[in-house]
Amino acid sequence: MFARRLSSFVAGALLVAGCVPVAAQTTGSARPFHGALFGEHGSRTSTQKLDVLALVLEAYDDNLFATLGGNVDPRSGQVGGFYTMLQPGIDYRLTHRRVQVGITGASALGYYPDFHEIKSISHTAGAGLSVEASRRTAIFLNQTAAYSPSYLFGLFPTNPEVSPGDSIPNAPNYATTNLESYSYGTAATLSLASSRRTSVSVGGNYRYTDFTHETVVQRDQITQGLDGLFSYQGTRNLALRIGYHYLTGNLGSGGSIDTNENRLEGGITYSRPLSATRRMNFSFNVGSSAVTSSGAPPELQVPVRLYRASADGSLDYPLTISWTAHGAFRRGLEFVPGLAQPVYANGVTTGLDGLLSRRVEIGFTGGYSQGRAALTPVASQFDTYNGSVRLQYALSNSTAIHVEYLYYFYDFLGDVLVISGAPPRMERNGVRVGVRLLVPALRN
Repeated sequence: MFARRLSSFVAGALLVAGCVPVAAQTTGSARPFHGALFGEHGSRTSTQKLDVLALVLEAYDDNLFATLGGNVDPRSGQVGGFYTMLQPGIDYRLTHRRVQVGITGASALGYYPDFHEIKSISHTAGAGLSVEASRRTAIFLNQTAAYSPSYLFGLFPTNPEVSPGDSIPNAPNYATTNLESYSYGTAATLSLASSRRTSVSVGGNYRYTDFTHETVVQRDQITQGLDGLFSYQGTRNLALRIGYHYLTGNLGSGGSIDTNENRLEGGITYSRPLSATRRMNFSFNVGSSAVTSSGAPPELQVPVRLYRASADGSLDYPLTISWTAHGAFRRGLEFVPGLAQPVYANGVTTGLDGLLSRRVEIGFTGGYSQGRAALTPVASQFDTYNGSVRLQYALSNSTAIHVEYLYYFYDFLGDVLVISGAPPRMERNGVRVGVRLLVPALRN
């Protein structure tokens, strides 16, 4: 079993090495959150750094089914309870002339005293490399691996900018099932600047999700994509872009339906300095997709071809030196591991982070996504949203008290199925109190 998973991991890496260089994935980051309180270790001036992080929490959830599954019997009246969570992580960064290297890892483990169980909730890792091969040529490679991450968290859009080492979000607070799975992703991009104002990039991505306990509906899933992008720098701050994207996957009816998307889009990126240390970044794209499918059972009455509009955007705005607002939205086709078929989703996320004082940091995040199944839209729809409030009080440069409240809800109706073992509707409230540690193990 281990040899098969290892071979799948290596195969993903070899696929990218031997095919057209591909675009950076937009699945988010596994990089542990540092926060503004941990900004005094000289990381901005260090060419090489390694941070070791840990978050130790006493937690309460009013719905423990998400991570314990069948061990919780709702009929007993005990669906909520206390537990202890440990979230260790590492973050390695190397910036040397034209080379950037990133390696990250994050884990989540829980101890549930009422059930006398220690649970390995999720783990994720990423390793990446960015090389400026010449003045006009850049190469980006990234490899990810994860154990049972929160796949439904992928319905919430994220900032599309990816750094070396970024990976699938660990997101243990938004787990929906206790079933095991392994996910491997490979991505790459080759960028060529034909002049001072124009550039072209080509690439693709590969993702394999291995569910250890397959069912008739829940099978291993593969998605692959190719991308091309032309960019024209109109002014110092504004760039125009035209892109083509191809995505294919085997989601649907136990992996028997092959779905392909061809998308053409155009947009802008705008980046403007607000001060010597602050810069606002904004991007926006609109496009149109042609979605085709094959292999669907006749009773599903799946159209052979569909046409859909798409749009996405992101904003990162530093309000002051210590306060930043950020957000992202996306309207388009989503291939989410664990769902019975691709979905056409409309999603938005927002956030605000900053310092109330030198020692007190606060953060707000929220997200909402709603949509329908892409292949059987009349009979299938979903709604999901989340929100959290986080407060940290610094005891030192490396230690902080962490307090957090979170809320998570989803509701799937019709033929769209959530991951096997998870209910079609879930609501979850949680409170976490603990200590966050950061050890600057390496600086040079």
